[in-house]
Amino acid sequence: MTTLPAPIIRVHGITGARSACRVLGDRGFALLSPVHAAQSHGAQWFADLITLVREEFPASDITAMLDCRGRVSGALAAIELGLDAVMVDPMPEPQLENLRDMAGQTNCLVMTEFPAKDVIYQMADDLLPDHELDKRLLAHLAG
Repeated sequence: MTTLPAPIIRVHGITGARSACRVLGDRGFALLSPVHAAQSHGAQWFADLITLVREEFPASDITAMLDCRGRVSGALAAIELGLDAVMVDPMPEPQLENLRDMAGQTNCLVMTEFPAKDVIYQMADDLLPDHELDKRLLAHLAG
């Protein structure tokens, strides 16, 4: 994997992930974890969330992206758990090369630059009900 699909949708839990799957159907998209999720929630939490929505929405073409800034060990766990992409803080080139080598064995993308804010759709699933999430994501995609 070298590029990320668009849209990139930041979710905060299963509600947002389900909304993205309902709205996007079989179109490719990325589900991005909450900010610093490897540190606050753990890689296993996000991997379990992704597994659940992939089972519920088998036609969905999901790229799972975990924000591992602040915790390189979270990136290692994410790679082991089979997530598609991890974002880490900049690090010395030898360390980054080692991490990318490990990630390459599972086809995981290691990123040190975060996608631009205007590229990321903020789902707000920690604030809004399901039907509103779907409606707003549809409006965003149409605009």
